[in-house]
Amino acid sequence: MSFSFDHSQEPTIRHDPLSDRRIYLAPRRDARPNDLINCRKAECPFCIKNSSLTPDPVQQWPSLEALHWKSRIIPNRYPIVEIGSPATQTGGNAKSVMTTQNSVHAHGVHDVVIESPHHIESVLQIPFDDWVGVWTICQQRMKQLSTDSGITWATIFKNGGVQAGASLAHVHSQLIAIDCIPPTISTKCDRVIHQPILFRNILSDANDEGRVIHSYKNFVAIVPPAPRQPFEAWLISKNPSCFFHTENQSCVEDIARFTQHFPAALEHLLPGASYNWWLHQFPFISSSTLHKAAEHWHWHLEALPRITPLAGFELGTGYHVSTVPPKTAARLLRDTGCWK
Repeated sequence: MSFSFDHSQEPTIRHDPLSDRRIYLAPRRDARPNDLINCRKAECPFCIKNSSLTPDPVQQWPSLEALHWKSRIIPNRYPIVEIGSPATQTGGNAKSVMTTQNSVHAHGVHDVVIESPHHIESVLQIPFDDWVGVWTICQQRMKQLSTDSGITWATIFKNGGVQAGASLAHVHSQLIAIDCIPPTISTKCDRVIHQPILFRNILSDANDEGRVIHSYKNFVAIVPPAPRQPFEAWLISKNPSCFFHTENQSCVEDIARFTQHFPAALEHLLPGASYNWWLHQFPFISSSTLHKAAEHWHWHLEALPRITPLAGFELGTGYHVSTVPPKTAARLLRDTGCWK
């Protein structure tokens, strides 16, 4: 949808004092192209023949100088966050600032990862070696952002399909780096501080309860004990590790395998189903409190099919409802034979 308002307005963070929730207000995103919902026939900006329509890349595979690139990372023209004065530099903690001000600037980096030069719609159409290249440049970009003093945490995520929030058919994902630690990550850190072997227990319980989907060299793919949607899957590092960007090539290849295996298995079970995935790693900066969690953290990727919509109960309470028992979901995912 499109409304008549100022799309040039910078992204800001707004605070709900009742729920202590922050939201990112990003008016420019309303103007982004959408060929999945609106069926527009405009030139796809992600195709290699239309490279002039996008900003210059910040990373590219096989090299930044390559004319015939296979994947690239570019600044997002419709950002949720953008470089500016960090919220934490506006006079104190961002949360306290927002209790006295209407909003603060949404500082950060928002990139698009174009996963193929060709107009294809599924990661399953990308040759495996080229798919490893996609994750390699994501790793390189994460490493760059980890050295930025204005960045606290970063993630890579994919919106696969209309129900998952995708707006362009051409295969792509996104990378966002921000100047704060999201509540989800803070909660996980707190739990690891109080239960240092939490990740080890999660993997052990998944094995004991028959929820392991596949074991890679460096990771285990499981159905979590409390899935939010049928066939939700997590990829968790076998050994403690804080960051994706510090991993070796073997780990990059494992995550590339999982992120082709999972959509293949989902397509086998539910053809055409939308899905999201996102990376949960440790914050780039570590306080004395966070340091207690760092040595026990296992970075992980969560993949969530978008099979049933969020309805009133889920939205009103924050609780999710799923219909397939975790052990059954793991068995059905394994039985697709897509994990080799």
